[in-house]
Amino acid sequence: MRIFALQLDNELKGIDQRKAYIESLIAKLPSPDLVVLPELALCSYMASMEIWKYADDRGKDTSAWAAELARKYDTFIGVGYLDKTNSDYYNRYMIAGRDGICGHVTKSEGESAVFRRGDFGSIISTPFGNVGVGICFDSRRKHFYDNVKDKELSLILFPHGCPADPKKPDKERAENDKRCMLYVDSFDVPVVYANCTGKLEFMPGKMGEMMAKSGFRMNGMSKIYAHDMKPVQTDVSEAVGADVDITPKKRSKDIKFYGEDILPGNFLFRQFILRPDTEAGIRMYEAAKAQRM
Repeated sequence: MRIFALQLDNELKGIDQRKAYIESLIAKLPSPDLVVLPELALCSYMASMEIWKYADDRGKDTSAWAAELARKYDTFIGVGYLDKTNSDYYNRYMIAGRDGICGHVTKSEGESAVFRRGDFGSIISTPFGNVGVGICFDSRRKHFYDNVKDKELSLILFPHGCPADPKKPDKERAENDKRCMLYVDSFDVPVVYANCTGKLEFMPGKMGEMMAKSGFRMNGMSKIYAHDMKPVQTDVSEAVGADVDITPKKRSKDIKFYGEDILPGNFLFRQFILRPDTEAGIRMYEAAKAQRM
């Protein structure tokens, strides 16, 4: 299977503008079998309520657009989008093919002030097998691993809108490589990491303040991981491509977790910054929801 990850410019705004931008890139790809877009690709990644104005109604517009594009270019497309169902907003990812929508997953531990969180599934069934999809932070969490560890998978996708310190690229790359290769080694299937590029916009809470102060931004680093692959070169600067073998397989190795996270991380940060931020964000989301109803 020929797979391309498209590293999109996050600073381009507007649904119509981004649709045209994405299609202009896909049109230049040589015989793609699967195109993997980042988290919230259709509206761009934003971690504040400002993103709500770009919400799709039950995924209807995204589904129609993705399916039409997949038919037009004879490929499968994975796309992140913001979905509104009833009075709740969800960070979702779907895979579309020539025959329509294969399915979608929802980010379980989404940004708490912006998205409804929950215990959501992580697998999309496609004609080429089950695809495990961990959207950004979910890809780090034991919840995703528990959802897929006993399933037969053909591919794993990690679509991201992930900010990091641009002054520490080696640290970011090493953490990406470690996390993705743990899954490659465990399942012996390809893993696709697709991130975007661009400035980090306003994010509420202490964590947002800290990242803004340190100059965090989306640095891309999209990459396809596999034990056996052949890189595919293109003239599209946003594209990372490879020919890989897609064969359904079951996990052969366990993955060790540090509590609920795949990487050790900083215990004090999780306890005294991340946890209070998450709890405050949930209260903000529920208060905003109550005002809408």
